[in-house]
Amino acid sequence: FTKRAFLNGKLDLTGAEAIGRLISARSSFELELAQKNVFGEIHRLSSRVRSDLISLKAECEAEIDFSTEDLTYETKEERKNRMILLFDLCTKVLKNAKRAESFIEHNKIVIYGEPNTGKSSLLNSLIGRERAIVSNVPGTTRDYLSESFSLNGIPLQLIDTAGVRETEDSIERMGIERSRNEFESANLRLFVLDVSSQIDFNSFMNLHESKVKNSILVANKIDIAHESWKNTSLLFQAKGIHPCEVSCKTKNGLEELLNSIQTHLIHIDKSDDFVLLEERNEYYFGKIQEHLKIAIELMETAPAEIYIKEIDYALENVGLINGKVGTEEILGRIFSKFCVGK
Repeated sequence: FTKRAFLNGKLDLTGAEAIGRLISARSSFELELAQKNVFGEIHRLSSRVRSDLISLKAECEAEIDFSTEDLTYETKEERKNRMILLFDLCTKVLKNAKRAESFIEHNKIVIYGEPNTGKSSLLNSLIGRERAIVSNVPGTTRDYLSESFSLNGIPLQLIDTAGVRETEDSIERMGIERSRNEFESANLRLFVLDVSSQIDFNSFMNLHESKVKNSILVANKIDIAHESWKNTSLLFQAKGIHPCEVSCKTKNGLEELLNSIQTHLIHIDKSDDFVLLEERNEYYFGKIQEHLKIAIELMETAPAEIYIKEIDYALENVGLINGKVGTEEILGRIFSKFCVGK
């Protein structure tokens, strides 16, 4: 039905794509941005670019066609500044689109630490269900587990990794190596420490200091903390590491941990002009930007007859954003995403 609406001129292609994004939204943040597109955000941006390009093209053509007339035109510097402003607008749109997609797709949090510290229990507590197997036997998690959850409307990917230790088990060693790889690629790390037994602070820091300093240190099992933990906590603080105390059993401290995650990871300013661009539209905005850059460079050495062609190319790409798509194959690919089953 959305395709029919597009083919009958009731929607432009950006509005139709926004409906598809609305259906597949996985968080309130993505839903909010998809709604902006349904109500014409991409159409508004592309129409503004189109209007400015047409104005520039008209000014250039008038100078070419009526160069012998006693008429007043913009100076070359004024026209160049207008092109630069338009180039900057495209840059801003692409930057804000990449930031939006980053918040939607790439907030990866890795739960890391030694075996039997409660990493799987922490994952289960954060997502609110029993996703990972919990056992007193060290090495239960042999490979990493990945699960999505939402924090204040922002989707996050939470990864529970195999406990890091020396082992002769070849399969467990492979899991530990994968855990290290996940740790390196994470946006945020939670290093889980079992505080129910005495910790040899110096030995622990010799093994893990660099990783702990690049993580939020989660002091788990605080409900049954060893009597030495208070002093050990002060030693961590002296190193500039401030443990976040939690109990996965009683759920104490989880709210504070979530607040800490939000502080470290999510920096969303609601005043930012976030925008969702489909891959197709991101490509065309990039092409508009590319042709404007060439036009700006040509203005220094070439007559208007030359650089006006770059404005024409930019206008063609604006048309492609709004729906001048040449083949049924491309339309079919776009609308194939709309089938949500029976």
